[in-house]
Amino acid sequence: MPPPAPTRILIATHTRGLAETFAEVFNVAGYAPSLLDESTADALGAALPGRVAAEKPALVVLELKQNAAALAQLRFHDMQTPVLVMLTAARPEVAFAASKLGADEMLLMSNSDEEVVAMAASILSRPRASIVPAPKSSASQTAPPEAQSTPSRLANSHSAGSAQPEHALFGRHPHMAEIRDTIAKVATTSATVLVRGESGVGKEIVARMIYARSPRAEKPFIKVNCAAIPHDLLESELFGYEAGAFTGAVKSKPGKFELAHTGTLFLDEIAEMAPQLQAKLLHVLQDGEFARLGAKQDMKVDVRLVCATNKLLEQRVAEGTFREDLFYRINVVTIHIPPLRERRDEVVPLIRYFLDKYATQYGKPRAAFSAEAEEAMLHHAWPGNIRELENLCKRFVIVGGETQILREMAAHLADDRRPPAAARVQTVQTPVEPVAANGSNIFEIGKRASLEAEAVAIRRTLEETRWNRKEAARRLQMSYKSLLNRLKVLEMSGESV
Repeated sequence: MPPPAPTRILIATHTRGLAETFAEVFNVAGYAPSLLDESTADALGAALPGRVAAEKPALVVLELKQNAAALAQLRFHDMQTPVLVMLTAARPEVAFAASKLGADEMLLMSNSDEEVVAMAASILSRPRASIVPAPKSSASQTAPPEAQSTPSRLANSHSAGSAQPEHALFGRHPHMAEIRDTIAKVATTSATVLVRGESGVGKEIVARMIYARSPRAEKPFIKVNCAAIPHDLLESELFGYEAGAFTGAVKSKPGKFELAHTGTLFLDEIAEMAPQLQAKLLHVLQDGEFARLGAKQDMKVDVRLVCATNKLLEQRVAEGTFREDLFYRINVVTIHIPPLRERRDEVVPLIRYFLDKYATQYGKPRAAFSAEAEEAMLHHAWPGNIRELENLCKRFVIVGGETQILREMAAHLADDRRPPAAARVQTVQTPVEPVAANGSNIFEIGKRASLEAEAVAIRRTLEETRWNRKEAARRLQMSYKSLLNRLKVLEMSGESV
């Protein structure tokens, strides 16, 4: 019998010379390399899916430079072919984006030929789960605009393997055991689930766990962040549009509901959805039908919906900004994730998990905090929850600096013990300028004094948080969007912040 054909490897780089160098390495090792080189990330990303579909390589070795756009393009069309990412410079942000998009391993130019071949062999020896790519509309066979330019959005919309594993969220806390039990019970159904909790507690992880344990696990998982997309664009993002539906709509585009057909749609931060769009969402949930913008007829979809919010929806209903009928429609099963400060026994295991994870990911020696640092972290309030803890561990692995982290912990602890900024506003002495007899009344005087006091309070809070507007909003006990709106109002009124 003839010997088996050598394993095919596609090498995709920005320069022909680099591709040929790696081709020689794999040739010597007994593989069959083919080459693809394009000077820009967009061109490489545009050419890569077609080559992969035509050649069906066992492995893609892909060079990433300034961003992960080429990998995002490939993952939109192909979620299964393993990818070994080649970083020509040590860029942590690119490595992080690549890992979110499902890169199997990463190598640097400093890796030896033997290490490169060993990485490839290791990837090829691993069993791979069958992953079904998102369905493509016959009207649009190319990746949507966001996949062409923003890899992070593509990761949010489709990459089922990009979330943290569940042990990054679940520990020994009794409430987390209850959540795990609820997930097991609800996953096998098609019931709509509402996941609630503060920002950073792991709501998306819960959504992906429900998806992974459901009968739809082999179907698409599509995520939409309702707060990240402007209200006037969210409708077309969810429901798609036909060519000519509006200025600039040169070709038809499927919406997220279409892409999630027979699968799961995850609507994150659903409280930020505009009321007029809520009515259309309610119609889809009730009837399973919708129409693209500009379409003449409805289409039917079968979608399992999981929603998440860090807002109090009952209050939004009372304020009239969230439809009561939609609230009851999505609130079939509710899962509430407690903040990290309420389960402090999980802090140290999470720290050690993240340190190990990023030491492996970035090729760094295993890092460890001192007992003093771990003790400080146990007493930290963790306003950003698991996301804040993960980012802190990632920073420590990359640049170190335990002393600086301890200093920041002490500063946060001091801030936590101070009265809220909203309470300190009462002590601000705001001089009121004498009002000339020009027709100003007491209401105008009061409004001006209120604006001046508000400007002082916001300015002081921004200075205390080093102009971190999200942290300032938290301390002022208002939403981030509300703070931005107040800043605009103060600017228009002439108040300097």
